[in-house]
Amino acid sequence: MTVAAGKLWRNKIFALLLVLVFFMHLASFLIVPIFPIFLKKARALSLGQVGIILGVGSIAYQAGSLLGGPLSDRLGRRSIMLAGALLQAVAMLGYHYSDSYAALLFFSGVNGLGVGFLAPTIKALLADTVDNTQRTAAFSWRGIFAHLGIIIAGLTITWMTTKDLYPFVLASIVFLLLAAGILFTLPNDRCVGPDCKRTPLSEYRHIFRHRSFLLFSGLSLLIWAFYAQFTLVLPLRGEYVLHSAHLIGLIWTINSVSVVLLQGLISRFVLLKINPYLSLVAGILMIGAGLFGIGFADRFATLSAAAVLFIIGEMLLMPVQDSLVGHFAKEEWLGAYFGIANFVSGIGTAIGTTVGGTLVERLGGVKSPYPWVVYAITTIILAVVMGLFALYAMPRHKQGSEAAGPIQSRFMPKKERVK
Repeated sequence: MTVAAGKLWRNKIFALLLVLVFFMHLASFLIVPIFPIFLKKARALSLGQVGIILGVGSIAYQAGSLLGGPLSDRLGRRSIMLAGALLQAVAMLGYHYSDSYAALLFFSGVNGLGVGFLAPTIKALLADTVDNTQRTAAFSWRGIFAHLGIIIAGLTITWMTTKDLYPFVLASIVFLLLAAGILFTLPNDRCVGPDCKRTPLSEYRHIFRHRSFLLFSGLSLLIWAFYAQFTLVLPLRGEYVLHSAHLIGLIWTINSVSVVLLQGLISRFVLLKINPYLSLVAGILMIGAGLFGIGFADRFATLSAAAVLFIIGEMLLMPVQDSLVGHFAKEEWLGAYFGIANFVSGIGTAIGTTVGGTLVERLGGVKSPYPWVVYAITTIILAVVMGLFALYAMPRHKQGSEAAGPIQSRFMPKKERVK
């Protein structure tokens, strides 16, 4: 990863994007660790209602991803990212001032739409900014900067919850700062005038005939549904074990410190050494081990250890998933491909949180052993499915973009463009 990192850091747009990723995750994770507890305790909602609110946000995330991907290809990445940050700022204020279940559902939808505009677009711009041989390293650095933001957010939440404060207003302010950063630091990439070549919207139907990408997307949906359980069950299990929400944010901070310390090593000695599809299998196993461990953790130390197992799985999965989307994508449809990938993650997250909340509730809640046994069985099934997919995909995997070859981006410095 060292050689790749040297080339990446000479790319100014890439460096700016990492700073924006930092602020995006700082703002988001001021809320994520305590949101289920806030809904359950401060707003007196049932676990099923909490799952539905999270699911509504995920459904809106799907809509935002489907709209934001093609729109960013046509209207420019900067304008769609700006809209996403502003929508999330509004949603944070809505959470702070809303008391009714209906209002919370509405603002969850607004937040999901904003995430759908912002997250896939910033990934598409990142992929568009670097050469395709650097993408795994680039997305690994994205993960590191994301978790630097989560570290600061976790420490902030730990302090605020000891004062019985909820950080929604602060999160709104950070999203507004993020919007300002997008507006004033990124170049205006919107193409206007007769020289612009716009792909007709009808042409995007060809993406849905891309068999390898669709198969990969179907498996990604299962991964995201499973991954979403962590955000739902860790806060609730942590509150049950610790009898307080004060230390939940600190667990996220420990996870993020683990990413900062380990992601580079995992990328260098694992992700860049083995086939990416094997990384997906290993990631599933680690995520499942983490979820199973959370269910039997009985103190802060064991909760943190289980969470670290989960986050190691994330480090094996996420950079590879994002890199593979770029591998499948055509250059002129890069935003659309990432939009569809995030649409799939939204569906998976919606299914995961909605079904997961109901499942845990019916199996006796977070204090019962049964939900965690189900997670263990699910881990084995998913690992087998991913292993079979790896056997199918590994012989067909080539370096570079499957659909279009090396990317020739207008954001890429001229000396780094492929000749």
